Amino acid sequence: MAERSDVTKKFSSSHPVKVVFFGTDNISIPTLKALIDDPQYQVVGVVTKPDSASGRGHKLVTPEAAQVAKANNILCLQPRKLRDVKPQLESLHADVGVVVSYGKIIPESVIHLFPHGIINFHPSLLPVYRGPSPIETAIANGNNETGLTIMDITKDMDAGDIFYQEKVPIGPDDTVEDLYERFGKRGAVLMTKYLIKIVNGEMKRVSQDDNLAIYCHMITKDDGRLDPEFMSARDCYNKLRAFKHWPKCHLKFHGQDIIILDAKPLDGFAGDEWPDVVSCDDHSALQLKLIQNPKSGKRMKVADYLHGLK
Repeated sequence: MAERSDVTKKFSSSHPVKVVFFGTDNISIPTLKALIDDPQYQVVGVVTKPDSASGRGHKLVTPEAAQVAKANNILCLQPRKLRDVKPQLESLHADVGVVVSYGKIIPESVIHLFPHGIINFHPSLLPVYRGPSPIETAIANGNNETGLTIMDITKDMDAGDIFYQEKVPIGPDDTVEDLYERFGKRGAVLMTKYLIKIVNGEMKRVSQDDNLAIYCHMITKDDGRLDPEFMSARDCYNKLRAFKHWPKCHLKFHGQDIIILDAKPLDGFAGDEWPDVVSCDDHSALQLKLIQNPKSGKRMKVADYLHGLK
């Protein structure tokens, strides 16, 4: 296998780049489809997570990346450990790997299988928010801006050289679903545009400053706990936007622990006794709109829930 610095072959639509794609989550699908459709690239393999049990019936669900690969007659590998498929990856003689939200750490031995390494798009302005939850963390922290980074994968998490970055605004009501959809589409555009330039040596590398690195953690159920006594209404609302899909947010309301599906922050709340309002820190309040009934699990308006309590 050639060293990266020795690779001089130029790629074009008449001589496409052979790509192995690593991805699992829905945000990765637009990039996979874009690479398949672009004549500059030839996707020779897709690596995704194994089928997993889902729902009450625990039925096995195949990742969408695997479905896309099979629909396009592309080799699909779903290993529990990447080292188990290392010989198969090597036999593909791919020029470069592309990873988007794969969900597993890629070992250095696999990275070195590709003459041009493995290129990733990460949904933050690295070195800020290295780790598994950059979108959720940016929203939960109340940031009004984040970004997209095209970067080189190394053995250290999200610490590789940067090829391209662009800033992305976060609206005051944007949810995690909004940003995932937006980033998925934009990431696909950027990857197909810049990947061929990267392998052709036309993009400048910029090293990250590790001293500026900020890490985000894997989201857990505990992240969904709202504590209005010590959190402002805006902080509660930010967490609702960030964890709307999972783990969802919950708090004590009229003596019961309920899941909040929709709410509105009331900054500078006067303190009137409204039955659908929860007092928060910093003289603010959270007006609840839609909840999940703690007994039935059904979605319902707060007004209907309160009527049932009476």
